[in-house]
Amino acid sequence: MSLFDTHAHLDFPFLRNQLTEVLSRAEEVGVKKIVTIGASRGLQSNIDAVAIAEEFENIWCSIGLHPLDVGKSDVDVYEDIVARFSTHEKVVAVGETGLDYFYDRAPRDEQKIFFRKQLQLSKKLNKPIIIHARDADEDTIEILKEEGVKRGILHCFTGSQWMAEELVKPELDFYLSFSGIVTFKNGKELLDIASNIVPIDRILVETDSPYLAPTPHRGKKNEPAFVYHTASMIAESMELTFEEFSKHTYENAHRVFNLEL
Repeated sequence: MSLFDTHAHLDFPFLRNQLTEVLSRAEEVGVKKIVTIGASRGLQSNIDAVAIAEEFENIWCSIGLHPLDVGKSDVDVYEDIVARFSTHEKVVAVGETGLDYFYDRAPRDEQKIFFRKQLQLSKKLNKPIIIHARDADEDTIEILKEEGVKRGILHCFTGSQWMAEELVKPELDFYLSFSGIVTFKNGKELLDIASNIVPIDRILVETDSPYLAPTPHRGKKNEPAFVYHTASMIAESMELTFEEFSKHTYENAHRVFNLEL
């Protein structure tokens, strides 16, 4: 049994300050590999993510700028990130980037500019894009099609059935990653999408640590070990054994990040 947490923010102090213990607890439940996300708090988050990936053999990272962090003043920051880290051997993806109309903290036109920049970077580097999308299904799909990006992950999927169906069509051929939300009482619709809409070779699991801890840890700080509960819930809903489901998601993660098994 092997699990791959495809999206965690290990640079956040809660996790970074006790990382050895966090990784030990993850290993105890079968979490073998993790991708930590650089794009969460500007340049420093990227610096920290790369440093963590360098420190641990079984951790990789992404680079970029989160849609809620972007603005005109961030062009130089973005260019610095690209110049410093885009060819680093432990960088396996670009993002998370995308559109967030739920919080709407950053101007939508600026979000779109940086979304397109990072989509173009992912094509140039031939690395998958990691997308954050909240209340922006139509614009996200439209921009993906306009930019001609086919390889990537819609992380912490909370979109509509329509969005899921569009993402897995051959035109886009995306992977959909599900978080602890599928274990919540109000997560049944997402669980149904994971179980009935997403092909088994396009599904991933994640924690989005330290956010969105799954049941039975809801309300606590999340960590990679808790991805076990998300995987268990989806496996049961798909009427697969845990071992079958974890094998599929583990292989899927290696495929999308272009890593050797």
